[in-house]
Amino acid sequence: MLKCFFMSKQWAIWAWGGLAVLLTSIFIEVMMMVKLNGWYGEMWDMMQLAKPETIGRFWELILIFCSIVFPFVLLRSLSSFLSQHYCFRWRQAMTMAYLPFWQKVGHDVEGASQRMQEDPQRFARVTEQLALGLFRAILTLIAFIPILWTLSEEICSKLDDWLSSPAFMENYDRIPQSLKGMEIMSQIPGSLLWLSCLLSFSAIIISYYVGIRLPGLEYNNQKVEARFRKRLVYAEDDKTYADTPTLLELFTGLRLNYFRLYLNYSYFSLWQNFFFQFVVIADLLVIGPGVIYGILLMGILNRVAHAFSSVSDSLSYFTENWATVTELLSIIKRLREFEVNIGYRFESSTPELTEVE
Repeated sequence: MLKCFFMSKQWAIWAWGGLAVLLTSIFIEVMMMVKLNGWYGEMWDMMQLAKPETIGRFWELILIFCSIVFPFVLLRSLSSFLSQHYCFRWRQAMTMAYLPFWQKVGHDVEGASQRMQEDPQRFARVTEQLALGLFRAILTLIAFIPILWTLSEEICSKLDDWLSSPAFMENYDRIPQSLKGMEIMSQIPGSLLWLSCLLSFSAIIISYYVGIRLPGLEYNNQKVEARFRKRLVYAEDDKTYADTPTLLELFTGLRLNYFRLYLNYSYFSLWQNFFFQFVVIADLLVIGPGVIYGILLMGILNRVAHAFSSVSDSLSYFTENWATVTELLSIIKRLREFEVNIGYRFESSTPELTEVE
């Protein structure tokens, strides 16, 4: 699956050169996100403390936003185009590697048409999607962890100043509990970062147990789909294969498997949606009261929201993409079985596809 593309001389330029271009584009995208984080802070602070003479700076910030976002959109579109070609070349490499071995097999291989046509395409697409997403998540963490730590320290400094002020001490009994609770935050360095880590790692553990049955169900689902599709393909040339009792029996098994799959996905979807909606307000629950009572400005709130969501999303990468990981695991399992059945072994050179005029 991997060797036929990344260790083949024929595909070396596409495999490694294309990968280098895609990774570079992701690096540039993350750097643009860091610039946007600083833009959020200045723009919203200025909007909250706006005066007529600041209108010039307002238009300057709008232009800065355009200079960041428009190239970002263009780069994302070009990366998507390259990614599609990259996946197809990977699929082509796998197809050309499997084809000579499959042609020599004398016995019937279960679901061979699907393994040759569909699974290489899905494997290349899903693997590339997850790998590049993981690389983006790692770079985002590297870029935004220092930002979130710095913002936490800045918030703690403002809270310390406010908590030590005479006004706070004189009116302590009348201070809402939501603000008194922020005293704890001011005593923990990098508190927002640790909160994000706690939420994300808890989500990964819970997601594992909630979705533990999904890979096996996906694998079984593809097997029953292959049997049903194979019967229909044979029936195209010989209608004796289209007898109703046999087709109904196969379809009944297919339906039961899908229903089990839907039920398990509903459990996981319920948990996943609940978690990601909670993440949206998690940082607001912590620092929102400080903004309302004038301790913090809107700029820092927006910077925290952007950095917090970036770090949380990166740490929760596998939670967010658990269904995709499940799909990949089932594809790998099927392709490994196929490779064993056709006696596949890696060869550094494979036949080239030539176009027919």
